[in-house]
Amino acid sequence: MITPRAASLLCSTLLLSCALAPAEPSALAAAPQDSGDRSIRFGDAERYAYDVEFFPGATYDASLPTPNSFLGQQHGSRLARHDEVLTAFRAWAAASDRMTLSTFGHTHEGRELVLAVVTSPANHARLESIRGDIAKLADPRGLGGPAADTIVDSSPAIAWMGYSIHGDELSGTDASMAVAYHLVAGQDEDVSALLDDLVILIDPCMNPDGRERIIGMVEQSAGYTPNLDYASMHRGHWPYGRGNHYLFDMNRDWMAGTQPETRARWVAARSWNPQLFVDAHEMGSLDTFLFYPQAEPHNPMLPERTIHWQSIFGDEAGAAFDAQGWSYYTREWADAWGPFYSDSWGSLNGAIGILYEQAATYGSQLRRASGELLTFREAVHHQVTASFANLESLRRHRKDVLADFLANKRRNVAADTEGNDEWLAVRFDGDPTRMAETLKVLAGQGIEYDFLARERVMRGAQGARGGAEEELTLPKWTLVARARQPQRQVLRAYFEFDPRMELGILKEEREELERGKGSKMYDLTAWSLAHAFDLDAWWGTVPSIDPASDFVPAPGDGGPDWMLSRGPIDTNGVADEDVYGWVVDGHDDSAVVFAARAMESWVQLHASDRDFEVGERAFSRGSLLVRRGEQEGKDVEEIERRLRRAAEESGATVVRISSGRAPGEGPDLGGGHFNLLARPRIAVVANAPVSTSSYGHLWHHLDVRLGVPFSILDAQGFRRADLRRYNVLVLPPGGLDSILRSAKGQLEDWMRDGGTLVAVGSSATSLTSGRLGLSSVTLRRNALEKLDVYERAVARERSAREVEVDLGLLYDEEPSQAPEKEAEGDATEEDSGKAGKDDTPIEERDAWMRRFSPSGANLLAEADLDHWLTYGCGERLPIAASGSSVFLTKGTATPIRFASAPELRLGGLLWPEARERIADSAFLTREGMGRGQLILFAGVPAFRGYHLATGRLFSNALIYGPGLGASQPIGW
Repeated sequence: MITPRAASLLCSTLLLSCALAPAEPSALAAAPQDSGDRSIRFGDAERYAYDVEFFPGATYDASLPTPNSFLGQQHGSRLARHDEVLTAFRAWAAASDRMTLSTFGHTHEGRELVLAVVTSPANHARLESIRGDIAKLADPRGLGGPAADTIVDSSPAIAWMGYSIHGDELSGTDASMAVAYHLVAGQDEDVSALLDDLVILIDPCMNPDGRERIIGMVEQSAGYTPNLDYASMHRGHWPYGRGNHYLFDMNRDWMAGTQPETRARWVAARSWNPQLFVDAHEMGSLDTFLFYPQAEPHNPMLPERTIHWQSIFGDEAGAAFDAQGWSYYTREWADAWGPFYSDSWGSLNGAIGILYEQAATYGSQLRRASGELLTFREAVHHQVTASFANLESLRRHRKDVLADFLANKRRNVAADTEGNDEWLAVRFDGDPTRMAETLKVLAGQGIEYDFLARERVMRGAQGARGGAEEELTLPKWTLVARARQPQRQVLRAYFEFDPRMELGILKEEREELERGKGSKMYDLTAWSLAHAFDLDAWWGTVPSIDPASDFVPAPGDGGPDWMLSRGPIDTNGVADEDVYGWVVDGHDDSAVVFAARAMESWVQLHASDRDFEVGERAFSRGSLLVRRGEQEGKDVEEIERRLRRAAEESGATVVRISSGRAPGEGPDLGGGHFNLLARPRIAVVANAPVSTSSYGHLWHHLDVRLGVPFSILDAQGFRRADLRRYNVLVLPPGGLDSILRSAKGQLEDWMRDGGTLVAVGSSATSLTSGRLGLSSVTLRRNALEKLDVYERAVARERSAREVEVDLGLLYDEEPSQAPEKEAEGDATEEDSGKAGKDDTPIEERDAWMRRFSPSGANLLAEADLDHWLTYGCGERLPIAASGSSVFLTKGTATPIRFASAPELRLGGLLWPEARERIADSAFLTREGMGRGQLILFAGVPAFRGYHLATGRLFSNALIYGPGLGASQPIGW
């Protein structure tokens, strides 16, 4: 029973609640007090429902199931899972004569990648003929004018509609369902016109693994009470869903194709040669909607009419958004410089590449800065509207777009196109792994190439590692690819060493930097695959080359030994009873992979620190020796069973040898130049605040490139980790400074007991002498008063590589040459570096110079070939450099050091201030600490999965480090 007083208090409380309540019902008021048998509603809350029809007044075939029927609530109001998307597309393909569906690949986690082909039934009946006609436009060699005109006049245009390559940019995939349903079920004339004039390819979910990861996070964080905070962890947490299984940003993988999703998509897209290539993304939640035309700078290899068509399509998409009263913009930040994105790949292949960026909601409503609500369903509506605006533009301008597609391809194969007389030449020398990677990219991108059958001369040769030759000898078996071919733009874009921006763009960029506004460059300014693979590559002309006599088929019988596949075990004419041991040449990247796999099988391995010979065969430093007498059991058959498995998994060839005696000057195989390796037990730190993408690159390298097991240590609980279980610890980039500071003593003790600590990027920066102090390496900004001291240390280091002995001076005779006098005014250690140029305080000058730090420039570095970390490297190699951290060393081993200022830049934007700061600095350092060691990488060595040259350095550190750089206890 309610007493009068209780009733009075209740009425007062209700009146006060009504007075204070906002006009909009509060989320708290809507929360159920007892969920009972209720289930949490995922997606947009019912109170915030966006009920606007995507296609008002449209009529549909009632026999086809609607998207709502697959999702259990209004389509676009919640995230569709990948299996729901596949179910819907399969049902539509089975029920409609407008759609066929095929599986064109699988993700790392085994999820299907599907492509829906949507067009009119009449077009489906002649689909292969349409595809064949478009292929003739894509390769117009031999295509006459009348035949070309007939195709342009009569053929449908091809549209590739790709959605959500970043898994947590979610609205695109849900939009693909609306697009597909409207096309297969729509009964109105506008739909019929699109189907008659176009073949529409729908790639509904470009990153299923990432999408499923973020959906799990979002749904597991959901509750009964709606949340409108765009920054809440309700919308995801580390590692989010942007990347695929290995956290790779696949929108930057189109050049190298390191991921199975990309390689499968290469094949699927190239089989259709589309004229429109759409890539639907999302961006920051407080933004609006971005589409093309692109911002400057523009890559010089893009088709001439790319921006023309982007402008037309942008105008027409803008009109569709204006009709809805939606905000949007173009040309502000998504530039056209990097050629490795989805849309730029499409453009380089001849299509009109277009990007969408919709403000992200992560699957449910949020409140924007203006106070308005953005629901997930409205975000989907924006994507759908942009898609149909672009499809209608392609239909409307079909003939002109096809004509321009043909004209662009004709320029690619024309003799008078500038640069079409040039060739790319790659001289491989004992490096089948790098060759295989190069061929994978060339073949996957449809680039034509050949191998020389005889020696030829290249004129006006420009080299990937810098330098030029008037005449360059190309030996037999040099790979050559002619610029004059249908895929000219792809070849030039991906293998160009040093593309250059126009003066106006550079001036604008410089002004932005000097005003302190930061760089306008969206991503890397250099990207050449020749640099990433460290190829001996050249561009130049090869006069009078005759394909009939100058080319041979791809490597096969008759090729050089290193190019041939000899099987995992080369008996080398040595009988079982005569086997002393086995050798794997260390020059090729497969050697370090072999070492990792062999040690997992408990094979005892040694690495040579010198070149050596056995019989008539030469092996490079870093080659691996397996001594029969040191293996358990010593049975040749059993040992080779383990060696064969490691060789098959790595691609290496194991060579039998019958003696430990080396002829000539090389070391014998039982001496101190062969160092025993130790099996690595690797741990990698992960979780927030580690960089998601950098962790993914290192993870992929460990698991896919090397195939070694490793443990993941939680950054949040790192202080409690028992490091004794591991002898290699990898610290990826990220904001680990405070975590490492709390574990400084733990790390130091672990290294002194024999651990190998490998720190990368910003984590390496945290350990330097001016920061945490575990390393003697110094950041430039922390050593400004002693720059001359470090300069002299570098000079001494370089001079030690080319020592000359003056006998007259040595034996107290007259010196052969007077010693150079110290230049007048040379600074001493005490007074060096007190001020910068023009008497500017040196700290102020360095802070100014840091503004101009590079964003993905390719720089030349020098390798210390006496150091085990550089096994498999030549004297010089390219490095992808970014950021302002510059490492200075003095008395510390520096296996990889950047070149001097005049020869530093290989490609990309490197301002003079950055050149001055980075020149002669360290990229890779190694320091002993007790029985262990500390290895620092200034940048990510396995960057984006295709930087094989620096990736080899990382492999050496992980696999060889415990044995060659640290001291492990000997078992008993």
